Amino acid sequence: LRCLAYDGMLVRASARLPRLGVVLPARSLKSISAESAAHIEKASTVAPAWKAILERVAADAEGPAAERPSADQWVKTKATVRYTILERGEHKRCFAVGKRKSSVAQVTLEVVRDGQQPLVEVNGKLHLDYFPWPHTATVVSPFLLTQTSGKYSVRAIVNGGGLSGQAQAVRHGVATALQGLQPELRGALKRADMLTRDPRVVEPKKPGKVKSRKSPQWVKR
Repeated sequence: LRCLAYDGMLVRASARLPRLGVVLPARSLKSISAESAAHIEKASTVAPAWKAILERVAADAEGPAAERPSADQWVKTKATVRYTILERGEHKRCFAVGKRKSSVAQVTLEVVRDGQQPLVEVNGKLHLDYFPWPHTATVVSPFLLTQTSGKYSVRAIVNGGGLSGQAQAVRHGVATALQGLQPELRGALKRADMLTRDPRVVEPKKPGKVKSRKSPQWVKR
């Protein structure tokens, strides 16, 4: 007997089905989906149980209906270590992560559609309301450098650190996402050191020291 597994159940079939007039090889159901679709067309008096099994195999060959993307769903078209690009029709968006000190920013950059107003939001607020000057200029500096102001909307969720670290983390994420949507801008962003994760952090205090390296005043007696 040939053994075929489907949904955790073991279906046993003879090596040759007299009514079907064909041989079913011992392979997984998904691998014989093309053959099973042809069998359904050829068989006129196939047992109902076998016909239902073969129809389910043919449907699984195209993938479950839940996994098939619809016109209203965002489809992942490119994914790298630094960014992920999603598309829905003619619309594009890019997701990237920016870091600075102890701040981490999750940035989504989306192409502005016709009739929409470009927005830069940080934690649900406009960047002008969230950051004081000059951190507001830090957030949008990649757009000013590449002359792409007004072409993209930014939504960022940033955690950790202070305002300075958060602003630079958002800038890092915006520059990385901008590189994903427009690879030709990588050179200008790279020369401005906007794509490089700045590793500088405050050096921790040491035991017996006032700060990381400053020693207390020496007293002879």
